[in-house]
Amino acid sequence: MGNGKGSSIARWLSVAVVVAAIAAATGVCLHSLEEIHYLKSFFPPEFTVQEAFYAAMIELVKVVIIAVPLILIIAVASFFLWRRD
Repeated sequence: MGNGKGSSIARWLSVAVVVAAIAAATGVCLHSLEEIHYLKSFFPPEFTVQEAFYAAMIELVKVVIIAVPLILIIAVASFFLWRRD
């Protein structure tokens, strides 16, 4: 649409938002994975399969709560990138 410097800055800003959101989602997922690994190593004999399932479900809920807004940010930024081209 625009050919000026502002258009280029907006494009780079949109790309930066997508990259930051993906990095944040990756960080949240890795943190949840480390937390489950910590729980499994801390309670090896007492940590049953059912307790591991509950811990995994709690971590999944936390990831979803954090990831949904990040996915929305990625979708909006991608829409603006697509619309500018």
